[in-house]
Amino acid sequence: MDYKNTINHNCNIKCPKCNHTYSYDFKFEDSKKSTNKKRSVENSYEFLTYLICKNPLCNYDIEIKGEFIVNSSNAPDLIKITSIK
Repeated sequence: MDYKNTINHNCNIKCPKCNHTYSYDFKFEDSKKSTNKKRSVENSYEFLTYLICKNPLCNYDIEIKGEFIVNSSNAPDLIKITSIK
């Protein structure tokens, strides 16, 4: 089952190209049920989103992958970024 709610999140992201760190507000939608075999968390979902570096001399397209866990009321409980490229 996929998670259909939109999640808004804010965090500091370091650009992998220019190494500047900025605060980003981003959202992810239509997240997929996690298939991670290492975790046995039942309500774990994966997300993928893209940001553009805020450094005007860079403008690199940043790929953000991560996962989140929802609690029993179907609200996000934990958001974890697993990859920044």
